[in-house]
Amino acid sequence: MESPAAKRFFLYRWVDHTATAGGVLAAVCLGIVTCIVTYEVIMRYVFNSPTYWVGELSIYLCMGVGFLGAAYALKNDSHFSITIIIDRLSRKNRRRMRLLTNTMGLAYCLVFIYKGAEMAHVAYIINDRSSGAMDTPLWIIWLLVPVGGALLSLQFLKKLVEDVAVSIRQ
Repeated sequence: MESPAAKRFFLYRWVDHTATAGGVLAAVCLGIVTCIVTYEVIMRYVFNSPTYWVGELSIYLCMGVGFLGAAYALKNDSHFSITIIIDRLSRKNRRRMRLLTNTMGLAYCLVFIYKGAEMAHVAYIINDRSSGAMDTPLWIIWLLVPVGGALLSLQFLKKLVEDVAVSIRQ
C-alpha cells in the first residue's frame, strides 16, 4: 500500500502532466494557426484565390490555445501578475494572499466548468452550428470551456493544497 506522501506525489505529477498535455495541445493549435494563416496569405495575395475556411478555423484554434494553455501557464507561474502591493507584504501575508487568490481562482474555475458544460450541452441539444462556411457543430468548440476550466481548476487545487501544507508546517 502506498504512503499518503507517495499518493500525493502521484496526484501532483498527474495534475502537472494534464497541464503539460494541455500546453502541448495549445502549442499544436498555435502551430496549425501559423501554418493555415500563412497558407491563406499565400493563396490570397499570390494566387488571388482566398480560402473560405481559414478565418473560422483559426478562431477555433486560438480559443484552444487560450483554454488549453491556461493550466500550463499557471503550473509554470507564467500568468501575469501585478506585484507592487504583494512585494510589500510580509511573508505570512503573502502566503495568505496566495491562499485567497488560489481559492478565488478555483471557485471561478468551478463556475467556468459548470456554465461551459451547460453551454456545450445546450448547443448540442439545439444542434447549434456556426454561421460560417464550415457549418461547425458549436458544442465541439464550446467543450473547450469546461475542459480548459477543469485543467485550470486542477492546477489551482494543487497550488492551494501546497500552500495549505506549507502554512501548516510553519
